[in-house]
Amino acid sequence: MSLKYRGINYEQTQPAVEVSEEVIGLYRGAVATRHNPRQVPAGARPQGLTYRGAKVR
Repeated sequence: MSLKYRGINYEQTQPAVEVSEEVIGLYRGAVATRHNPRQVPAGARPQGLTYRGAKVR
């Protein structure tokens, strides 16, 4: 999927990460769950991010 923000094109990448679902309690009568990654792949953090012209990572 191609994205565009203020004239700059971006490519959306979704890494395939397996998650496990954990029930953490009840909230207003509904079951509250949390999704935890089973294994974080190496290089999952984005590289080369900039915010208003400054390098972030």
